[in-house]
Amino acid sequence: MVYPAEKVLNEFEKVLDGYTGLLTCRLLNLCVKAHPIALIPVRVELWGEEKDFEEVADCAIPDDDHIEAYPKSEEFLFAIGKGVLEVHPEFIMKEKTVKMGGQDMRILSFKMPPVDKDRRDLLNNAVDAFYQETKAQHDETKAKYSVKIADRLSDASKEDADNYKKRFDDAYKNNCDIAQQTVDDKKKEIEEAYQRYLQNKATAEKAAKEQQAAEGEDVKSKLTFPS
Repeated sequence: MVYPAEKVLNEFEKVLDGYTGLLTCRLLNLCVKAHPIALIPVRVELWGEEKDFEEVADCAIPDDDHIEAYPKSEEFLFAIGKGVLEVHPEFIMKEKTVKMGGQDMRILSFKMPPVDKDRRDLLNNAVDAFYQETKAQHDETKAKYSVKIADRLSDASKEDADNYKKRFDDAYKNNCDIAQQTVDDKKKEIEEAYQRYLQNKATAEKAAKEQQAAEGEDVKSKLTFPS
């Protein structure tokens, strides 16, 4: 037999878990590193009918910066690209030909955009907005279910009431902690990507200056007449 208070507590935990899980999915869709979950919202239109991505293609993650789409039929290629870019316009799409079973196959490769300062700010603002929404949902759920569980515990012993209150508070705190840790991890990921962008930019600028200097020395040597 499931006691009324137990049923309310289980329901409370399920609702909190749902909001926390939604936050995780949203942050994974703020693509800094390639992740297959980014393709879950993608809808592909074929002959007037919308399909889920997994119905028309398989995906692969060859590295942190790329998602590859392997169409189940080459005639789906254009529609897949269109569907992905509607959800993730920031992706950089490129068509590739790979060997599959000894035959050439056309696939789509989607590159994650570099995290420059503007994109870092945009991503961090989105993370903050999603977190605040989740926090408000957690708090609203706690307030709503506090009333429900108090009603179910009106005739309970003090020991039972204290036990349920502790489990109730622990469920709320656990979800808040998970949400905060998820946000902290995402912000760390964003900052690391931004630092990689700065490092790559500095390396490219240094190489360009060295190339210019080398070309200048070459021109100078050609213009120097022997004495």
